Amino acid sequence: MSVYLVTGAALGLGKALSTQLIEQGHDVILLDKDLGALNKLYDELDSELAALYPMDLLGANIDHYQQLQDILTENYGRLDGVFLNAATLPAFTPIAQFDYKQWYEVLHTNLNANFHLMQVTLPLLLKSSKGQLVAVSDQNIEEHPAFYGAYGVAKAGLEQMIKSVAAEHRELPLECYLAKLEAFATEARGRLFPGENPLNLPTPEEMAKHIIDIVLHGLNAELVHKH
Repeated sequence: MSVYLVTGAALGLGKALSTQLIEQGHDVILLDKDLGALNKLYDELDSELAALYPMDLLGANIDHYQQLQDILTENYGRLDGVFLNAATLPAFTPIAQFDYKQWYEVLHTNLNANFHLMQVTLPLLLKSSKGQLVAVSDQNIEEHPAFYGAYGVAKAGLEQMIKSVAAEHRELPLECYLAKLEAFATEARGRLFPGENPLNLPTPEEMAKHIIDIVLHGLNAELVHKH
């Protein structure tokens, strides 16, 4: 039985990833800031394989990350995979008008927090026979870069960070993946594109299956790249 950590686990893609991993018989630590949504998902899953970990990545300090590592080490001893999915997507804004406080908040949640998460989970991933680190990114920041602001900058930074980690661990049992996803139906996208019909987009469940098929089962596809 494998052990996975999913961030942003309560809703959208994170919820779909967590649900499908548990359905396949894996232990999953569900990390999210929304305790209400976490509890609702836990009730829906009704599984002993699910463990909740409420954590606000924007407000967390270094002690909180160390506590996370300590708890994971004590309760599981290793991690077989980490899905870095949590992110915040603000309204489209040109750089010239971007609120500087929001800029720092988005960069902290979407980039700095992932740096800390990588640091505290890498030792546990390296205790697995084949640890897997998956960073979720977004195709749209390259195809339509205007107005993505701090979100686009943070995703670009995350891509570079996962490539760096992969290069630094080539001789060790660690697989690093970059899931640069096409547009799919989420609540956040619905806010940004209110006139778009979500029925014309892939669902979070379809995207989660796509990722899991590649990372866990070795199937070939275009949007998730191993480094």
